[in-house]
Amino acid sequence: MEFRQIRYALAVAKLRSFTKAAERLNISQSAVSEQVKLLEEEAGFPLFKRGPRGIDVTERGRTFLYEAERIASDLLSLSDTARRLRGALLDTFTIGMGSGTAQIFMPRLFNNLEETMPGARLEIVTAPTKSIFNELHEERIDAGIAIESEPDRVPAGLVFDRLTEVEMALIVHPKHALARSRQPIDIGGLVAEPIIMNELSVGYGQVVLSLFTDLGIRPNILAIVDNIDTMKAIVQSGKGIAIVPRACAANEAALGVLKVMSITPARSVALSLFRRRQPLSRRKEGYLNALRDALKDEPSKAK
Repeated sequence: MEFRQIRYALAVAKLRSFTKAAERLNISQSAVSEQVKLLEEEAGFPLFKRGPRGIDVTERGRTFLYEAERIASDLLSLSDTARRLRGALLDTFTIGMGSGTAQIFMPRLFNNLEETMPGARLEIVTAPTKSIFNELHEERIDAGIAIESEPDRVPAGLVFDRLTEVEMALIVHPKHALARSRQPIDIGGLVAEPIIMNELSVGYGQVVLSLFTDLGIRPNILAIVDNIDTMKAIVQSGKGIAIVPRACAANEAALGVLKVMSITPARSVALSLFRRRQPLSRRKEGYLNALRDALKDEPSKAK
């Protein structure tokens, strides 16, 4: 199996279309179809089938592609390790990403990375929002992407540039009773549902908690975890529900392992690039400005 075959298949699963996948990958549709067919032949079973709303992932294909996505991520990390061991990269720029932001920003970040950060090695640290703030304050990372928080929750000396706004959405197991609804899910109706929460004092957890407390109710918290990947895994196992940025569950929704649903009242959160107020080195300031421009929504797309 080739890495490009897995990458093409994951694109088809996410976009539910060979045509759209080809456009996203900037290659011909025939090339996508051919490589996916070769992957299916080697796997020994079909990954996709045609459904009433486009391409659907088969039952075995769903399991296969879920594992393939994890392996693809590991391969990218391995490639970076090899470059580091060769000494091919000179400078190091370390950026922290708050829980759930990687899935939103990675495509933008790596689309033109060599142009954005020529001659540099990018190191990415994934951590909860509070840890991102602490790492910045202690000067262990150069910048951090996290949800905007109340001023008293952010250490003094940090400033930020807003990058984008994302919609918060409910995620449930596909067989959960709520998954059958065709209407946005009322937060007030979730009071008895066991919910998986993120850190409550800052970040997404603070936002989700406020959705309930603004209505004068308290959520039925089943567990509190420090990252969205764990939240999704628990919900995927059929234990509880969660409210996360919609974009963070796009891949799982495409693979059919999670159902993503709108909520009412609707809520969006702002994601921003945080940094220390004092300037970095001239070279790192250049990297930081280039990263901000690469990650920021275009004016026509900003909400």
